[in-house]
This record gives sequence, structure tokens and C-alpha cells, in this order.
Amino acid sequence: MKKIIFALILCSFSILSYSQTSVSGVVTYYFNEYQGNKPDLGASVTLIDSAKVKNFDYKLYEKFYYGKFYQKMYFSSLERYEKYSAAYKKTEGKKKMAEQSETFKKGMEDAQKDMERHMKELVKYDSETPEKAAKISTELYMQLLKLDDDLPKKTVDANGNYSLNAKPGVYYVLIKSKNRTGSYDILESDGKIYIKKVKISENDNKDVSYNFEL
Repeated sequence: MKKIIFALILCSFSILSYSQTSVSGVVTYYFNEYQGNKPDLGASVTLIDSAKVKNFDYKLYEKFYYGKFYQKMYFSSLERYEKYSAAYKKTEGKKKMAEQSETFKKGMEDAQKDMERHMKELVKYDSETPEKAAKISTELYMQLLKLDDDLPKKTVDANGNYSLNAKPGVYYVLIKSKNRTGSYDILESDGKIYIKKVKISENDNKDVSYNFEL
């Protein structure tokens, strides 16, 4: 009986010793409207330990990410405003088209409100002008360029999977796409990026997956 108990205890210690704290996930990219998302084969995933890279400015990435998002939203609203504005000018003052004219006018007003709301967010993330957005992008590019080459890194496989072992702590998971690039700045000219801040506990398996869109 004692031997059985001892064996069970030994087995428990063995399992605990081999328990791994890790970050893993699936990385995909949007291919087209017919085939949808595909595994981002060749994408890279880098694990940045905040305890070792103490000067990493994650807020800089947030400014870049949300600035880019609200820029897209702003210009989409602007395009909508211009569309309704053109239609409103053609129907304004015409009695037979009074109902349509009112619809176009409301469309303009709604688009204007959306633009104002998105602009407030752009100001919040210091991206209200192309110059400010470019400055943030350049600063983030320089920060990533200074990262050590020996940081834990994995390449995404043919199924879109990756896995990295890690000790408990706070990390920044940097994913760089292989198949989806940006066309507006040097930062993403050879691959779009995504960074997520995660806190990992003992024996914790954290999932950080991402899909790169157009």
C-alpha cells in the first residue's frame, strides 16, 4: 500500500514538473470572399517579456492600432457624407422629390455626426492628422527594430498554429503576418502586425489567436 501511495505521489510530482506555461494560437489571414480566411503560413510570433524589455511602450501600439481603425471609420463616414450630399443637391427644392431630399439630408446629418465621433477618437489616440499618424507609425517601427534577435520566436505552420513556452509574467505577443501587408507606411510594408498584452500565471495556457483582414 505504501509503495502504491509513493508511486502516486511521484507521478504527481512528475506531471507538475512537466506542466508547461505557454502561449499558443491560430494565425490566419483573409484571402478572398470565396475562400474566406487561410492559415498565415510563415507568419512570425515573438514573445516579449516585459520584465526584460522594460522600456517597451505598449501604449504606442494602441495609438497605432486604434488610430488606424478610426481613420478607416472616419473616411468611410466621409465617403457616405459626400454621397448623400451629392444626392441632396440634386433634389433640394424640388417638390416632387421632397421626401427623397429629406432622406438624403438625414443621411448627411448622420454621416456628419459619425465623422465628429470618430474624430474625437482620433484626437484621443493622437492620430487626427496624417502627419501625427505617420509619426506614431515611425516611432513604433523604431521600437520594434530595437528588439533583441534572441527573443523567443516561432513561425506559424501550415495549419496556422504556433506555441511558445513561457514562465509566469506579463508579456507582449507580437504577431507579424507573412501574407497580409500594409500599403501606407514602412511599419507594415512587409507584413501587418498585431500585439497583445497578456498576463500568464503558473501552468497557464494562454490563447492568442488573430486574423489579419484586408
